[in-house]
Amino acid sequence: MKLKEITDIDLIVFLVTKGHLINKSKKEGNKSIIYFEDNKELQKNILKFVNRNENINISDYQAAHRRVKTLLYANKN
Repeated sequence: MKLKEITDIDLIVFLVTKGHLINKSKKEGNKSIIYFEDNKELQKNILKFVNRNENINISDYQAAHRRVKTLLYANKN
């Protein structure tokens, strides 16, 4: 399985909100890297994020944001 590494927290949260699973996370220097399975759906959702042409539920986004921040905090330790 090919993995795509992403460091942008807003994109990471968007992808989690869209249902993509985090496969791996690691700390490198002072930043965290999150890995997703690299597939057509991931690429499609990255473009939707960049082009700002996708609506998502704000409650789902906020919940995903809290979970991602918890993971990133855990990477610091």
